Amino acid sequence: MQMVNADNGDGVGIRYEVVKNHARSKLEAKEVYNAHVVANVKSLREVADAMVREGCKYESAEVLSILEKFATVTARLLQEGCAVNVGSLVRFRPSIQGKFNAENETFQRGTHRILVRASIGSSLRNVASTASVMRMTPALPLPELLEVFNGATGHADCISNEMTFTVRGKAFVYDKDAADEGFFLNMDGQELRCPMISMDDGAGHVLLMVPHQVAPGNELELTFRTRRTTNGAMAIIGYAKALVCEPATAE
Repeated sequence: MQMVNADNGDGVGIRYEVVKNHARSKLEAKEVYNAHVVANVKSLREVADAMVREGCKYESAEVLSILEKFATVTARLLQEGCAVNVGSLVRFRPSIQGKFNAENETFQRGTHRILVRASIGSSLRNVASTASVMRMTPALPLPELLEVFNGATGHADCISNEMTFTVRGKAFVYDKDAADEGFFLNMDGQELRCPMISMDDGAGHVLLMVPHQVAPGNELELTFRTRRTTNGAMAIIGYAKALVCEPATAE
C-alpha cells in the first residue's frame, strides 16, 4: 500500500495498520490479523539534524561525522570479539550459530555462522509504556476520467443534445443522493449534473445523459465530484479534454 491517512511528520507516535496474516489464517482455518507498523526510516544525517534541533551544541555536519565514526568503530570492536554497550539504548554482541558435534570441533565456515545480536536497554524498553499509537487507514484511490464517447455517434470527446455519452475511467464512487456529487457538465459557467443511466463498476464504464440543450460546436468541461475520499473532503477531477457538442446524427 502506498498512501495512508496520517501525518508523515515526527511526533505522531507509532503508526500501524491491521493486515490479514494469510499463512496463519490458512493454518488455523479462520481469519487472523496482525498489526504492521508503518515506520518512517531516519538516516544518520536526519538523526544528526534532530540532535542539533534539540539543543546539541555542535553543527549537524560534526554530529554526523561522529555518528559515522561511532558506527565504524562499533563494527570493528564486534569483529574483534567485543560486546558494545550503547548507553541505555542497546547492547551488541557477537555470537556463533551452528551445530557442534564434539567439544574439540572448531569453527567451520559454511557449517557455522557469525552473527551480531542486539538486546535493548532500559531507554528502549520504556518506549512501550510511553509511546502513543495511531491506526492507519488505507488511502482511497482518486477517480480518473480516461475516455469519453458520444452515445449517438460513437465519436470520442463529443456529446450531443439530450443524448447519452459514455465515460471510461476508474474509482467512480460517490453518493448518488448528494446533489453536489457525481458528473457535471460546464459551459460558460452554466453547470448541471448529468443523470446516470447505468454503471459497470467492473469495466469502469458509466453511461450518462446530457442534461440540457447545447448548440453544436460549443465546448464543455466534464468534471467528477465525490466526498468518498480518505479524509472526507470533496475531490473534483476534471477530464483532460474539452467535449465538443455535435449533431446526434453522424455525418
